[in-house]
Amino acid sequence: MANSLKKAVFNLMEKAFTHKGFVLAVRKWQPESMYEIDLHLPDIDMEKWTTIPRLKCKVSEFEYRDYTPATWDVQKRICTLYIETEHQGDGSSWTKNLSAGDTMLCSAAHAAPLPARTGKILCLGDGSAMGHFLALKQLTNSINYPFEAAVFLNELYTPPASFTAVNPEFKLMMQPQAKSLEILHQFVENKMLSDYSSIYVTGYIPMVQGLRKILRNAPGLEAKVFAQGFWS
Repeated sequence: MANSLKKAVFNLMEKAFTHKGFVLAVRKWQPESMYEIDLHLPDIDMEKWTTIPRLKCKVSEFEYRDYTPATWDVQKRICTLYIETEHQGDGSSWTKNLSAGDTMLCSAAHAAPLPARTGKILCLGDGSAMGHFLALKQLTNSINYPFEAAVFLNELYTPPASFTAVNPEFKLMMQPQAKSLEILHQFVENKMLSDYSSIYVTGYIPMVQGLRKILRNAPGLEAKVFAQGFWS
């Protein structure tokens, strides 16, 4: 009975996956744990993406993962996903097997909000937060929302020039064998948190939970904290 009910629930979920995406290109940051995926979504109106969008993607039988389009071209309906595969899981396995010409099924997931008030934005996250922060940057302007992002990476990547040239606001902290929570905590301790009106904490769920708790107890914090966790 339980298995029949579970199957019925998953069948209902499958019907929600009405959008088909076409993989145009897959690029890897050496040493091949960070993937950039160009995706054509012909039947999605990206002009309606006025908050941080997310796509729920089918990664295997009855397994789904949420990914944030990092950048997108409204006219061409092409977006780029950044997927970090350092943690083992169904999403990481799916990503590693993608290649140009593949198709995928997806649906719209809950969007994440933009800052409620103007002022400086501080973003804190790990590699899985890359798309989230890039989308936030695209949806805000640097005059009203000065932007700063600290991203912990557990690999010694060689970021492509196409990324570093246009994203000077990103501080990539590459420290193999270190723990993301500890490194981001150290980074926060050297910041004047009262300077920020919004703080985004995004990434692997245990890290997000720990850092959010630290921020709650931080002296001088008046910023609105937005937290978003992901599984691999």
